[in-house]
Formats: sequence, C-alpha cells, structure tokens
Amino acid sequence: MPRHEDKKCPRCGAGFECKTGSVTICQCYAVPLNTDEREYIREKFDDCLCARCLAQLKQEFHDTGNEKTVSDK
Repeated sequence: MPRHEDKKCPRCGAGFECKTGSVTICQCYAVPLNTDEREYIREKFDDCLCARCLAQLKQEFHDTGNEKTVSDK
C-alpha cells in the first residue's frame, strides 16, 4: 500500500501531501531537478518541500550562478 503523509513545507509553510510510496504521482514529481539542483536544495533543507518552493529554489540556483560552485565540489 502506498505511503502518503500530510506535510508542511519548511520553506513557506504550505500544506501538501507527500507520496513517498508513489513518487510519480507526488506533487514534487512535477519539478524535474538535476543532481546539482538537488544538492543545492539539500544543503538548505532536509525535508520535503512543496512544488512551488522546489521550482523557486531551482530558479534561484540558476539565477545566483551556483551551477559552477556545486559541480566543482
């Protein structure tokens, strides 16, 4: 049986349903992230975020030129 959990986004406080047992139908699946983007977000947060915040952090990653700093580690 798929595991679903009600969560609160640690960045904005929005509530959402995390579907760790069915990731392809989870709200976060709509925001594709590459390895560097995931690492950037993981450095700031250690729990699930809402799709809106994931998209904003992905954009922030590119806007601040972090592609080079994360990849070079």
